[in-house]
Amino acid sequence: MADCPTLMQYDALYGIGSSCYWIELQVFGLYGASSSRESGIADGIRIFSQSFAQEVRQYKLSELMLFFARYKAGRYDNSYSSFDTKRIGNAFFKEFLPQRNAEIDIAVRHQQQQESMKRRELPEGYTIPEGYNPYTWYLERKRRGEIGQPLTDTDR
Repeated sequence: MADCPTLMQYDALYGIGSSCYWIELQVFGLYGASSSRESGIADGIRIFSQSFAQEVRQYKLSELMLFFARYKAGRYDNSYSSFDTKRIGNAFFKEFLPQRNAEIDIAVRHQQQQESMKRRELPEGYTIPEGYNPYTWYLERKRRGEIGQPLTDTDR
């Protein structure tokens, strides 16, 4: 929910290709944290980063940072013996995105509940007469208005 630029906006701010370089740094960080030292894999990181950056350009940097942090913490990749860029893409699209959508749904519902509670609260200084609840007081006010009895200042 943070106000953060997308990867596409990052490119617009810092120049075309900046987002690829940013992804490449993140993936090299994952590679460095792995036990794999094969040079062929390291060579393929740039190619992977270019295609991955194109696929995820609409996501915010904060979301991508969260993904890479979770990935590095071992939340998505079950294989610690080797490094494979394909696993990173699979983890993002098949594991992270469904979790992200569920987390966003929870946050939106919580925000909607808070707004609903604010609408339910009575204005400051407004009281409901004893013996009524908000609904019965509404009905009483409605009844009084229908039969032409004006509300006094103490009824408001």
